[in-house]
This record gives sequence, structure tokens and C-alpha cells, in this order.
Amino acid sequence: MGGDYNLVPGVSVGEFVLGESLWRILDVLRASKIRYPKVEISWDTENAVKSAVTVHLPHLTLYFPPSPHQILTLITIPDVPSAHFVISYETTILHSPTAGSRSPSPLNRGKIGKVFGPTYAGSSNGKLTYPGIAFELSGDGAREDVVSALTVTGRSQETKPLNPLSSVTINPGIGVTIHTNDTPDPLPIALGETTSQDLLLDLGPPLRKFYKEDNRLQRMWGMTSNDQGSCFWNYFQYGLDFLVDSEGRIAKIICYSNIPGTPLFQRHARCPWKISTAAGELDFTSPLSSFRSAFGQANEKSSPSYPHEPQPSTPSESQPKASNGGGKKKKRGPSPQNLDSGSETVEKSTQMLNGNKGHAGSSVATESQKKGMLLDRVVEGGFDGVEGLGPSRLVEYNGIIVEEDTESGGITSILVYQTDRGKFREGE
Repeated sequence: MGGDYNLVPGVSVGEFVLGESLWRILDVLRASKIRYPKVEISWDTENAVKSAVTVHLPHLTLYFPPSPHQILTLITIPDVPSAHFVISYETTILHSPTAGSRSPSPLNRGKIGKVFGPTYAGSSNGKLTYPGIAFELSGDGAREDVVSALTVTGRSQETKPLNPLSSVTINPGIGVTIHTNDTPDPLPIALGETTSQDLLLDLGPPLRKFYKEDNRLQRMWGMTSNDQGSCFWNYFQYGLDFLVDSEGRIAKIICYSNIPGTPLFQRHARCPWKISTAAGELDFTSPLSSFRSAFGQANEKSSPSYPHEPQPSTPSESQPKASNGGGKKKKRGPSPQNLDSGSETVEKSTQMLNGNKGHAGSSVATESQKKGMLLDRVVEGGFDGVEGLGPSRLVEYNGIIVEEDTESGGITSILVYQTDRGKFREGE
């Protein structure tokens, strides 16, 4: 791991920018395997849903605290003297791994004072703190004390996400309302009404599209008139998938939680989704029991039919390079190009969970269906180094399909489908 890392206090260290999502950072690392041949990711395996995530690189640590946005808030160089890269500030070289004119002296208290100026009153002898950056010192307080570590944090108490999505409110059976940091006006995405052109105007082009070509499940379970030509639009960077039907309207929406240690980890960024109910607000940290309390028992009979999702075709738009996935102290995993799409797998399973009302394969729900359907995502492989992967449980409530990871208990995705509740009401 070499190269130059320029420090911008409160903003970045080299290419790593505060406020960037975990998904994006790992995507950058996957694209730079030569520069970053070793990447480790750690989290609390006992509470993955609410756990912080730490990315360990040689001589560099990236910290993502638990939050709805899963963003980078702290960058640490834990051992400055042994760092194998150049550290600079504006035009000044602070540290270089090789002796010579580029680094005439080690980074010490005297050089910090010369480059950054006076520090805040009250700083201890072992630490120099400036807005957005702090230096740990080893020594007894003399001018020659060497900097042992440095940390870059946001200048304010809360680092703002670079992702424009501030929140996504799920309206079961109707659609979602997207709130952005760029405009005070919400973006309603209404099932059966919002078109693909609306998505392009509101969210831009998707990172990937794929069409359904394999019709084996359709022949077995039946199909609706709009199933032919349906296409998934994948917004990996927002944690969202949209199923666009043959008429160019949004038929279904899937929101992803990107919980570490689950099979879906690192396929999509974390979507900051939430559901407002009379019993309280639900999000990815809510246990399945909270959904039962809010929505009652899972639906026993089939809801509107689900498209039967086969294997994806060759993407019509290039997919971004996938990121290094998780596990406690794990290594790199395969790219999502080599894994089943989360959206298509949920679509396959929800079709069989609900039957296909009015088509071949319809049936009365069994007792096991009332409790949910097990989806064996273990066979999808996940990411190398992740152990203890378990199946997912799919449970349907009116207008949504909840996917729960049985190992962590986290809600890994929410699929929103249209019901007969009526048209989208502005402001929901």
C-alpha cells in the first residue's frame, strides 16, 4: 500500500471521504486490488444489526458507526512512523516512508505547530487537536515528541452523508416516499403510476438493468400479462431496486438494509428506510415481532400475483465493481455479478409463498406459509470469509414482504407490492 495521502481536516484522507457510504468505500477498494491487496472488515457478530463496521487496511482504519446511513465518520492512521505511504497536508510533506529530501524530519510536535499553527487551549501533552484532525504524541511533552497516530473526523458533531437520500418512507401496498438532502420536496414513487421516465428524472439512470428471460417458473406457476418484458432497475448506491413492467410503470420496490454478516451484505448500500405505523416507527433494526404487532398476523391467503423471477440476463448497463464483503476479520468475497440478485430471489420465493391468484399453481396457504417461507440464501455463497450464514424468512403482510435473516434477526430487505388500498396520497 503506497502512494500519497493528502490530509484535508474534517473532510478526507486521500481518496477516503467522510460521509461516504460503506458500500461505496468497499467498491473503491475492490477496484484497487493492487493497491489494497488485503482488506479486513470487522463488526459485532453478536449484534450485527446494530453494530458499527470497521474496515482495516494496512496502516489505515475506517470506522462506520451504527446508523441508518452506514457512513464513514472517522479515519485513523494508527501508526504514523511505520506507514508505508506519503502523508501530506496541502503542499507540505508530513511523513514519507523513505528517508531523503521528501521527509527531512519525522512528524513531531514542532512540525505540527509550524504547519497547523496554535492548538486549542487545554490540549493534553499527549494530544494536539485541531478542527477536523487530532494527533497522538509519544513523549514527555517536548518539541521533539513524535506523532504516533492521527485521526480525521468531521468538523461538526454529526458527519453528513454524501448520499443524497436522507430517508425513504415505505407506504405498504402503495409505494415509497423518498426524502433527499438536495430538495425539501419529497419524491413519491407510486406503484402502478410512477414511470421509468420519472425514475430517470428523479434518481438518474440505474447502475444496472436486467430483463427476465428464463420462463421455467412462469410455466410452472403461471404469469400475468405484465410479466413479459419486466425489467429490474438496480440502484445499488441507494439500496433500492425497482421492477419496471412492460408498460414502463413501477410494479414493485425493494429496499435493502446491508446488514454485515448476512448473505445480502454489500450487494446494495443501506437504504435508510422506515415504516410509520400506529404502533410506532419500524426500520431495519426492528425485530420481526414488531412487524407482527404493527400489522397483525401474516397474510394467510395470496395477495396480488408476483412476477416469477428467473436468472438475470447479461446486464444492459455495466454494474459497478462490487465491494469487499463482511465477516469478522474477513477477506475479499466474490463480485455480485457471480451471485443471484437479491431482488430476483425474493421475487421467486414470494411467488411461491403467495401462490398466483387466478393462475396455475394457486393453492390455499399451509400452516408453514402463514408463519413465513424459508429462503435458502446459503446456497448463494455470500462473501468469502463469512461463516454461519443462515436462511432468510419471508413473511407477507398487506402490501409488503419482510425478509428476516434467521441468524442475526435483522430485516435484510422489504419488498413493496401494490394492493387495492387506492392511489398514492401526496405526503404519505
